[in-house]
Amino acid sequence: MIRNRIVFMPADRHNVTFCRAEGSYVFDQNGKPYIDLTSGWNVTNLGWNHPEVAEAIAAQARTSTYAPLWASDRVQEEYAEKLTNALPKELDACVKATSGTDSVESAIKIARAATGRKKIVAFKDTYHGHLFASLALGSPKNVVQALAPLVPDIVQLVFPREASGDSVEAFRRELDALLARRDVAAVVTEPVLVSGGGSMHVFASGFLKAVREITAKYGTLLIVDDVGTGFSRSGKLFGIGHEDVVPDMMCIAKAMSNGGAAIGAVIARSALIETAVPFTFLISTFGWTPVACAACVKTLEIHQRDKIWEQAQDKGDHMMLKLKAGLGEHPAVAGIRGRGMEVGVDISGSPALYHSICALAAERGIYIIGTALMNVIQLMPPLTISKSELDEGLQILIAAIRDASEAAGRPTL
Repeated sequence: MIRNRIVFMPADRHNVTFCRAEGSYVFDQNGKPYIDLTSGWNVTNLGWNHPEVAEAIAAQARTSTYAPLWASDRVQEEYAEKLTNALPKELDACVKATSGTDSVESAIKIARAATGRKKIVAFKDTYHGHLFASLALGSPKNVVQALAPLVPDIVQLVFPREASGDSVEAFRRELDALLARRDVAAVVTEPVLVSGGGSMHVFASGFLKAVREITAKYGTLLIVDDVGTGFSRSGKLFGIGHEDVVPDMMCIAKAMSNGGAAIGAVIARSALIETAVPFTFLISTFGWTPVACAACVKTLEIHQRDKIWEQAQDKGDHMMLKLKAGLGEHPAVAGIRGRGMEVGVDISGSPALYHSICALAAERGIYIIGTALMNVIQLMPPLTISKSELDEGLQILIAAIRDASEAAGRPTL
């Protein structure tokens, strides 16, 4: 669809023209405030227009705003050092990117060049980006048919789900048999739950550790997409911390600069990068601008200083309790699941009910978004939201689901 001469996804019916945003609130063109439960899809994890991040951006803009791709700026080097120091010591080299998609595409190139293998394994009904390789990783074929052919030699598996009680051992046997052929360059996965695709399905406990063990056994690389789950969102500073797994490459973006500028990265083992550099065109004209890096330095500092991941875990537990108490037995809700402050409310029935809930929620003063194709409302509030604001937002949401369901003719409890 096109609105105000700007192209949006066809399923996105809940566009709001924002005039400003602050903390846990966004304001529309009429000045109406909304409690935000989206963080711009896991971007403004520290709240909208965080004053310390804004000041870091302004200060850097007075010094320099750009560095050519063949050179470096002091603040780029500062961020690379601080970022790698916050990660397992094996991840000691940063590839500059501008987004999550960009970082995933770069990681796939590195994997193929470094291993000499072509196959990539990923998981069905996931999302890792919108270009030809990243789309091929987890998108259903019918969804991307108009764009075919996508990048070839990508194999999609079904991942074991926590809520379904799926066996990690059965999955382990399937993956082991596939990788034993020694023709798979890499396995690509999110670390703890499906954030990008919006389904919010949580991986069965031990899933990531099993993937790491089997990939290491057969010389296959492990690429972890921590774009949505990183920067404290899932209750750890980075999602890989849930199972203490060290991947060969990790992709980050979104909350990296707290929305201050476009940026992404692949953080990898330096020996791996050195092998692949001559063949992979790891360049980015606007990757890691000094302004973006200044925002990132301050953002990382705040996460570490204030232990934001602990707030996310505490408030995330609170969200689950409130939602399950208010909706756990409701016939319009098929499930409530998540990790940290990334929680999905699975709406049963047609997409019409999902859209009605979103519209009613906006009318009553909260801003929510999700995945209409899956009927999942994805709750991703700023991690710094107060408990009182969070409770108010959840109460509005619970009432909106109940009232929209009743209006649609579904029984309400």
